[in-house]
Amino acid sequence: MNLKRIKKLKNSIATPLLVKKKENLLYLTGRSFLNGYLLVKKDKAIFLGDGLEKAEGVRYVDRLKNIGKYLGSEKKIVLENVITYAEVEYLKAKVPGLQYKVVTSPVDKTRSVKTPAEIRDIGRSMKIVEKVFRQVKSTLRKKSWTEKALADFIKNTGMKLGAEDVSFDPIVATGRNAAVPHHVPSDKKLKPGESIILDMGFKHNNYCSDFTRTVFLKKVPRRLEIAYRQTELAYSRSLSAVAPGIKTSELYNIATRTLAEKNLDKYFVHNLGHGTGLEIHELPNLSPQSREKLEAGNVFSIEPGVYLPRTGGIRIEDLVYLRGKQVRKFIFVSTKLEDNIL
Repeated sequence: MNLKRIKKLKNSIATPLLVKKKENLLYLTGRSFLNGYLLVKKDKAIFLGDGLEKAEGVRYVDRLKNIGKYLGSEKKIVLENVITYAEVEYLKAKVPGLQYKVVTSPVDKTRSVKTPAEIRDIGRSMKIVEKVFRQVKSTLRKKSWTEKALADFIKNTGMKLGAEDVSFDPIVATGRNAAVPHHVPSDKKLKPGESIILDMGFKHNNYCSDFTRTVFLKKVPRRLEIAYRQTELAYSRSLSAVAPGIKTSELYNIATRTLAEKNLDKYFVHNLGHGTGLEIHELPNLSPQSREKLEAGNVFSIEPGVYLPRTGGIRIEDLVYLRGKQVRKFIFVSTKLEDNIL
């Protein structure tokens, strides 16, 4: 139980908050739950569920049905946006006159600023990625693979190297499949002259990593070479602009303007990046609509991409963090095209 985090949350809220999101429960309690809620008020925190031992400062009850008792005279509550319609209706039935507001949890915002210990855990998961990618490049030089077989190799290699799990199922996409950002690996064989997108991540102590490189076997078609070099330029310009206080939407705009120099911006079809921690996708969002500003302790991806229909795709992604006023990489793996031709 992380009493310091719970105390900080209690002090920051004006209205009782019902925490349901499993990653937020893990962050606040240090434990994983299939089911459960944490009711946080200014003066107390009450776990609504089973299987948790007592700890100072948190009270434990058996089930959600008694929430009215623990709200007392309070008729207002804030609910995380993972709450279901059925749960809301249940709460309304148990607490007549309940006034509720469904929001992005304040815990999500708190989690976006990582502690040094959290950054170390993410760094260790990224070290696993680095070792896996090195082995992937080696084996691609020696034998032929299908997308699906290589995705399995990536996962199994990471587990052998000490990962507790994958952050997400590895993506291996080649040829036309590489024009689909979240392609599911198929039985298509990898072959020379096609781009091969390799997107992978692993978990260490519950913390995720995320990493993408695009490689080629032996030769690179001219159109894909142009797309690669401009994507790398978008990556480097965006990374160079990272600083505390910059709007994440401005980083997205830098990448888009760079791709537009080669008329490739219309093929950039996703956000520039996202926060990563206990979840693979969390705050901050590096999107054109975002109003967020970066701050020290943020961990996030920079991942511009170009997806050319019926031709292929390029994506370059690194996970970085803000330490004070400086952006830092967790690992150093070349983004240069020449280093990614096998």
